[in-house]
Amino acid sequence: MSSSSTYPTLKLSYFDVPARAHVIRLALAIGGIPFEDHIVSRDEWPSVKPSLPFEQMPVLTVNGEVFAQSHAIERYVGRLAGLYPLENALDALKVDELVDFIEDINQLFVPSRNEQDPAKKKAMREALGTHEVPKHFALLEARLRLSSSAAGPWYLDKLSLADVAVYAAVVMIKTGFTMHIPTTLCDEHPRMLAIYEAVGAHPNVVARYGH
Repeated sequence: MSSSSTYPTLKLSYFDVPARAHVIRLALAIGGIPFEDHIVSRDEWPSVKPSLPFEQMPVLTVNGEVFAQSHAIERYVGRLAGLYPLENALDALKVDELVDFIEDINQLFVPSRNEQDPAKKKAMREALGTHEVPKHFALLEARLRLSSSAAGPWYLDKLSLADVAVYAAVVMIKTGFTMHIPTTLCDEHPRMLAIYEAVGAHPNVVARYGH
């Protein structure tokens, strides 16, 4: 799409953290798609929650109509940004498979994120960093190697939503967002790192995030 007038009017509403909005924000940035990044504060959330579909965020407002569910939003903005296969059903399956597996990895952190006791939280995260997260990253790396593209680091033959999801997963670890998980956990996985470096070097990602 050639100009901002070609796109719908978009407003993304979420907290001031990456988490479930990270891939969405990245896809919009990579696609050069204008949107309002509406930050909802923790204080505002209780009053905002009842007004939203399913009482959850992120939500994307498209020309005034509000939509929920982060992965549905990811696929929608991925289509707008040219990051989601439109003509090849098998490639779309490959993207969905990888994105959904990365969601499985994200879900590993939910019990420890909800734990209120700092000592228990730390112990839970350290156990994750020793066992389940390395196991899942090894499985992800193996899948990336199996589908290695001849066109550079990408999972398919060009940059897709799958690569953006891999990038977001690596950022989550490397920045220490997942506290008590070693920030070097991805370093032994060259395919993951190659995608991370390539997405991070995209001019629109650099412009937005300074990576």
